[in-house]
Amino acid sequence: MNKNLSLLQNFHKSNFYTDPFPHIIIDNALPDNIYNELEKSTPNDLISKSDFQLNNFRTNIFPDQLENNLKYKIWFDFLAYHNSIDFYEEFIAIFKNEINRLYPNLIKKQKKKLLRKESIKTMRNKDSAKIQKGETLFTSIYGCNTPVKTPTSVVQPHLDHYNKFYFGLYYLRPEEDKSEGGDLVIYRWKNDYSNFKKKNIIFTEKWTNMHEHVNPVKKVEYKKNCVIFGINTIDSLHGVTIRQKTDYIRQLAYFSTALDKDIGFATPNLFEKLLFKNLTFKNKIEILKKSFNTWSHRIKSLLRI
Repeated sequence: MNKNLSLLQNFHKSNFYTDPFPHIIIDNALPDNIYNELEKSTPNDLISKSDFQLNNFRTNIFPDQLENNLKYKIWFDFLAYHNSIDFYEEFIAIFKNEINRLYPNLIKKQKKKLLRKESIKTMRNKDSAKIQKGETLFTSIYGCNTPVKTPTSVVQPHLDHYNKFYFGLYYLRPEEDKSEGGDLVIYRWKNDYSNFKKKNIIFTEKWTNMHEHVNPVKKVEYKKNCVIFGINTIDSLHGVTIRQKTDYIRQLAYFSTALDKDIGFATPNLFEKLLFKNLTFKNKIEILKKSFNTWSHRIKSLLRI
């Protein structure tokens, strides 16, 4: 694999941060010639006309759409590298200590899985996101947000899906794009929030009132050749600033590695759910019924009844 395509090749210890969650931010991540080739050949002509009519809409281009097309060879190779074991090992080398602190034994368990090539799955198209037991899903895609007619934010403070082990975002911005907004913001929970309270808010409010519970701590500017990678934890809150009116699209690549099950950092257990004060008695009865049905089904499956 061509390591000149790696977004981690210019990593330095000064790029590493642990607050409020482990992450790295690298400016000028790729050599100029590689970045320029990627930026000049962004596959925007593959975006559907109907998507382009939508306001600030997120749309993606998957590897299957780029394969065997010389026009997009650099993009296909770039995404393929970040779906590879070579890149995964680069990532682990940087984050190893923090991963072991947060998720003991995860690296060892994943190493055993990844030795079996059939356990590695890549998101080739929009229908390949489902993960079977024992699989690990690598995702590297080109994405963009369409032009803005009415100022809006792509996404408010949130966490990525709980089975995602890590995530990354890489920006490609033309020099002539002088639009405002579209920056990534990292947030921190308010100081007195326990993990129990964080889970309570996530489970019951479903991200609807997050600005009441968090404070912004860092902005990653939407600028060319800038990348952020982070470990997914209950503190890995992020969102995007409001984009103002513009005819330009917001260009990016998105990366993640997802496991075959919830990592467990933000999902409350049954006991925690029953202690949540802002759930009604009726809600809690429904939770108990659902839990009973789930465990009953599992027991029957084990006993083959």
